[in-house]
Amino acid sequence: MMRRYIVVMLLLVAVACLWPAPLKAQCSMCVTALENSPEGKAMAASFNNGILFLLAVPYGILGTIGLVVFRAHRRKQAEARKDNPYLPKA
Repeated sequence: MMRRYIVVMLLLVAVACLWPAPLKAQCSMCVTALENSPEGKAMAASFNNGILFLLAVPYGILGTIGLVVFRAHRRKQAEARKDNPYLPKA
């Protein structure tokens, strides 16, 4: 079950990486302002990368916290199974 979950998550990440246009979307006013000015055209790629960075950091932090909580929960379940002989072994 866990292996299937990991495979699904990896496939979703792969699809997100191979489909870059929607991921680099931003506010249309910002894009218009950048693309209409001469100095803004040079900054447009950096602007897109900055938006992706600002998007990735909170998800990375929340994902790390979720992973720590998940592992602590699994460890607690394993200890409970070890102490109780009537629970099925995983």
